[in-house]
Amino acid sequence: MDADRPYLELILENLLGNAAKYSPDDAPIEVVVQETDSEGLVMVRDRGIGLDPADVARLFTPFYRTEAARARSSGLGIGLAACKRVTESLGGRIWASPREGGGAEFGFALPRS
Repeated sequence: MDADRPYLELILENLLGNAAKYSPDDAPIEVVVQETDSEGLVMVRDRGIGLDPADVARLFTPFYRTEAARARSSGLGIGLAACKRVTESLGGRIWASPREGGGAEFGFALPRS
């Protein structure tokens, strides 16, 4: 992925920080990096509080926090919105999905240059 390092750090710090914040201390967090002909992908997978599929569409909206997230930790709900804005400004995409067996996957993909 050819992108500015500070932007990648912002995205990764947020996704990894959220995975740690919303997961039990002993739960593993996986980071998967893949490359295709057209893009580089990074996925952060946890076994934390998970996601309700009904919330997925709103997760990247500024100031939106799920009920489970509000119950677990404080925050403003701007981190994922910032990640979306940065990812899209770099020509990429970002997503979130619940994981089978509990937890969540947050990922982003950026075009290869």
